[in-house]
Amino acid sequence: MASETESSPSAVTPRETLTDYLSRTELVVLGVALVALVARLFELGARVAHQDEARVAYWAYRYMETGVYEYRPIVHGPFLTIVDGTLFGLLGANDFTMRLVVALFGGLLPLSALLFRERLRDSETIAMALLLAANPLLLYYSRFYRNDLLLAGFMLVAFGFLVRAYDHGRPAFLYAGTGAFALAFTTKENALVYGACWVGAAALLWDHRLFARRAGEGGLLGTVWADLRARAGRLREWWPHLALAVVEFVAIVVFFYAPRNTDRIAPDPRSSVDTDVPGLYEALGDPTLLPAVVEHATVGSWNDFVSQWGSGNEGSYLSALEALWPILVAGAGVLLALAVLGFVADRYADEIPRDVVAFASYWGFASLLGYPVIVDNPFPWEVIHVVVPLVIPAAVGLALVVRLGLASIADDDAISASAAALVVLVLTAQVGATAVGTSYVNDQSDDNRLVQYAQSSSEMKPLLSEIEGVVADNEGIDVLFYGEEFYSADEAAHDVPPAPQGSGWFERLPLAWYLETYGAERDSVQDPDVVAGMDEKPPVVVALGEAETCSESYDSADDIEGYLDGYESHEIQRFAHDSGCTISTVTVFVDEDAT
Repeated sequence: MASETESSPSAVTPRETLTDYLSRTELVVLGVALVALVARLFELGARVAHQDEARVAYWAYRYMETGVYEYRPIVHGPFLTIVDGTLFGLLGANDFTMRLVVALFGGLLPLSALLFRERLRDSETIAMALLLAANPLLLYYSRFYRNDLLLAGFMLVAFGFLVRAYDHGRPAFLYAGTGAFALAFTTKENALVYGACWVGAAALLWDHRLFARRAGEGGLLGTVWADLRARAGRLREWWPHLALAVVEFVAIVVFFYAPRNTDRIAPDPRSSVDTDVPGLYEALGDPTLLPAVVEHATVGSWNDFVSQWGSGNEGSYLSALEALWPILVAGAGVLLALAVLGFVADRYADEIPRDVVAFASYWGFASLLGYPVIVDNPFPWEVIHVVVPLVIPAAVGLALVVRLGLASIADDDAISASAAALVVLVLTAQVGATAVGTSYVNDQSDDNRLVQYAQSSSEMKPLLSEIEGVVADNEGIDVLFYGEEFYSADEAAHDVPPAPQGSGWFERLPLAWYLETYGAERDSVQDPDVVAGMDEKPPVVVALGEAETCSESYDSADDIEGYLDGYESHEIQRFAHDSGCTISTVTVFVDEDAT
């Protein structure tokens, strides 16, 4: 008889580990995603807000404060405004929390490679995850409060889920893909371009399949007709799920684009908020209002979009291409070269070219040629929409180089193995150095190709911390703006979007974002004598600084500096640099006693 301390073999439970549930490839991709997350969260709040970041974050903060929202195409889709407005209420508002949603999404995006693991080799799946994690352009804009990375990422995820729905015949994948596709439409208006690229890529893919099969005795028309009948039969089996997916898409779009709490503000001719349209929450309480809300969120949003962005690029194609091409080379030159290699190698291999690789290649190359047509401003973030689809053929190219090197080692071919190793080493070093330089070392530098002009070149964080402390201890007006550039006749007009044109609000960016989160009371004057006559001057005074690039006279810090005894002056930049009479230089005076 066994003793009480002994146990029979059947009673022993093996210790379960992560490898019991995940394959080696899945574990590697998970590790890549964790490293990508760390890279994106590291010093996420250190960079001073870009003016676009500050502008959209300001209105997200105001949404948190007022609950008032209506879609405005000038700030793009509602996703970031609504999500960050909610996040600010939970975690507070600062540069870190402002960028957190985009950073988390960008860090987790390498996991999307697993959606294609049955269409790609294991090495290619891992390579895809690595490229999504380490590409300098994707890393930089994963740490940037804009919609472009979200749009491209949601579309990649949607494509992956739809491929799995096709392969496995599982409706759950269709609903997941539809959800990602709908969320993409809540981020930015050029989601429509993705639909056009997908239709074109599908047509090219179908043509390629017909070419590979040849028409045979049935002829071209007979082959096409038989193909269409087969696909129509499969669609008939899926029609209930397709109908439900359409409902899902509309529900997500309406939830985000529907106006909110427009009854809380009085009608204002300067504001685009239509107080005659019921808000989402009113419609949830009274279903009879729902049709008006749905119409406003869909048809109304479409009309707003067309009026703002419908014209596309009104300049020349070549000028837009010349502006975008250096950014693509600087931020994704290696990825582009690998994408060409992967596309060619897969297309002309002995085996039949893979649909996913061909589709993604057509999608990416069409975006490369098409974006100079549709963008009104060829800014660096537009290149994201070219890079993300090309990650798939680039992964094929990278994995091919590695496989050739390993095969050379196995064959004792020292020369080929050394050449492959050298290529991989050079590519890794180039991508790594570029990623570190653009995202951490020179993330505000005017010499950085990925930095857009409206990024301040100043290291103003210490000054901002000082202002925050002054505001917390002060009573009354905290910050006074001087000069026509910064003047606003009604500071309360900045409480709900849009800020009136000529109100001085736009010119105060990015300071407007920081002062709003500090709870600073602001005022503005145009006459220097008003500053001179103040018995109690605010502890912080802001005015334009001197710029050698402008020969015209303008209201500047020189007009009031003599009236600010006991104030310490600090010079900061609103933009990367002064440009003609677009003055970037700003002087901030801080009362030394207040600090």
